[in-house]
Amino acid sequence: MVSRPTHWRVLAAFSGPCLDPNAGLKDLGSVAELADLVGLGADVRVLRGKTPVEVAAQLASWQPNLLYLCAGTGPGPADMDAGAGMGAGLEDALAALEPALEGLDVDAVYVDALLGSDHARRLRGAGAAHVVHWDAAAPPGPGGALAAARFGHAFFALLRNASATVPEAFSVAAHAARAGDAGAQALPVFASDARPAAPGLDSVPLPRVPGLDLANGAAVGVPGWEAVRLLAPRAELRLLATGRATLNDAQRLGHLGEALRALLVLEVRQARLAGRNACERTPAHLPPGCNATRCALRSASGAAASVVLGGPLSVLAEEALVQHALRQTLVADALALQMRLPPPGAPAPAARASAAVAAGAPVVDALALTSVWAVHLLRTLCQDSGYRGLVALGIGAVGGTAVAAFTTADASRLASQPGDVAAAQAEPAQPQPAEGACAPAASGGGGGGGGGADAAAEGASPGDASDTDNDAPPMRKAGMPRKRASLGEAGGAAVRARTGGRGRGQGARGGAAASAWRSGRPRLAECSEGEFLSDLCAFLQTRCGRQVDADTFPDAVLNGSRLDLFGLYREVVTRGGFTVGNGINWKGQVFPRMRNYTATNRMTGVGNALKRLYQRYLVEYEQAHPEDVTGDACSLCGGTDEVAGDWISCDACSAWVHFSCDQRPGLGTFKDYARAGGEPYVCVRCAQAPRAAAAGDPDGDPEGSEGGGADDEEEED
Repeated sequence: MVSRPTHWRVLAAFSGPCLDPNAGLKDLGSVAELADLVGLGADVRVLRGKTPVEVAAQLASWQPNLLYLCAGTGPGPADMDAGAGMGAGLEDALAALEPALEGLDVDAVYVDALLGSDHARRLRGAGAAHVVHWDAAAPPGPGGALAAARFGHAFFALLRNASATVPEAFSVAAHAARAGDAGAQALPVFASDARPAAPGLDSVPLPRVPGLDLANGAAVGVPGWEAVRLLAPRAELRLLATGRATLNDAQRLGHLGEALRALLVLEVRQARLAGRNACERTPAHLPPGCNATRCALRSASGAAASVVLGGPLSVLAEEALVQHALRQTLVADALALQMRLPPPGAPAPAARASAAVAAGAPVVDALALTSVWAVHLLRTLCQDSGYRGLVALGIGAVGGTAVAAFTTADASRLASQPGDVAAAQAEPAQPQPAEGACAPAASGGGGGGGGGADAAAEGASPGDASDTDNDAPPMRKAGMPRKRASLGEAGGAAVRARTGGRGRGQGARGGAAASAWRSGRPRLAECSEGEFLSDLCAFLQTRCGRQVDADTFPDAVLNGSRLDLFGLYREVVTRGGFTVGNGINWKGQVFPRMRNYTATNRMTGVGNALKRLYQRYLVEYEQAHPEDVTGDACSLCGGTDEVAGDWISCDACSAWVHFSCDQRPGLGTFKDYARAGGEPYVCVRCAQAPRAAAAGDPDGDPEGSEGGGADDEEEED
């Protein structure tokens, strides 16, 4: 594996008429991606308008390990139009710098200008390990300066990751450029002994364990290593990617998939084990003699995640082996990510724009299949304003979480296109259908080859840790409601302000040819069953591309009668929505309020049956109607996920509380209530209601009371 410096010392030399010699650390172009890491992961020294002799003197005195040379083009949008040139060549200046490079440990020279291949070879001969330059023999066409700015920003943004090497950053930036640019622009030349390639399984560093020889790998040196498993349920990953509707073709999605896989690998191949706890029960599908442990980890960028690792005791007993097993299995799982194409015949998603997403740049929906931990990790990285990896890929949001690092300069750069067409409407993007009919996108390279077919074939239900673009958060642990300050609410509020309070689906149609679904029903509280079913049928036909006969819909039968979809939907959304998962008492609370319920029924597995039916008919409709869902905050403290994660729903009034906020004595533990078959939970307000009513307080009575034990999650049909 190619090494990289632990700390970048960047010397950036600018020449040409477009740059202000007194700008200091402003207007740095693409190298600005490293400028804010001063004192953390990089130091940047800027020279403007200096002679080659002066630059050579700085090389000798400061001894940088990364040299950035730029000529002729400014960093602003005005300098990136279709007619902007790539700047004058630097041949004469480089000839004077070559002697100064000899003896220096320069990892990379990035020449942001046209340069001949012979000059690049001389730079390498002078001691530069890698040289990136634009080929003077094949200069980019119109829009070349824009392509150079996009690639340069992506390249240096990826170098911010302490795990990324120069060849890897080049490879990922190239995939990002091909995914985001419809006009097949040329890429810079990478001159090096190393081949630019996305990081793979062989890039995981080997641990040092006393008494074990791991020179040939852990599979050879550690007994029982073949039994190690990562227990990672599959999930849908919904993205908002900057660009137009043309993003959704197999080739471009393949490149985006390669870049996403590489981004995940860069985060987890050097992940640190932060803590672990043995699981109380060993999963039945592990090989004999294996145990399972829940591991807390920190990625290369500091994002936290939690996964379950299974393996023999000989491996789980040694912390260094557990950490290495985590890294290897997480990398292998990251490489299994697959992008998904829209269903055949479905209209391409229309581009949308909102100030809440990607700083207003047009975005389109994209869908991938990966694992729950990857969805959580990417959503966590979205919230880090210093993490630029997702911006490098042109991703504006992951699920309901906007990428906080996006700036207006990023939006200007990524939204600009040579020969641009009409701008997208200022409206949040609608979600893509999550049906299994979605086809996997073609792979853009080798990084995702391992496990790709299996990943595409392995089903993931729309509710299993899946997100819509601007709507529902992923499936969470038992009882966790959605975040109050999510992207869906920010984007939805903007739409409601423009449309007089109507729901998301009622905005103006975006895109010229795409037939967009519009919700025509009133608010759920005022909606009749007929209006609801008519709207649902239109949604399934238009948005999801399904064949629906309104006269016989739904065709499902439960307990001897046609499925009461309206009752099922109302009961689930008033309890926080499908993302709450096992926190909803499907059997004890939802089923008794449906027309299908009879007091004498002898059904088993009704909870699982209701969840499957909800996934089949309603989960995507719920995601398109975030205004229907209630249950955002703890009724005791008013906080959301940031306060605590031990959510539980009251069996009497369906209000959500943090269990840790309920300080009544004798309650027991959270597991007593959250597990399948657990104790019924009654919140403080409902417990006090009988006493309040006896005292004549009409407000003490809860809205309703309903019994029922915990959900029959483990029952089989």
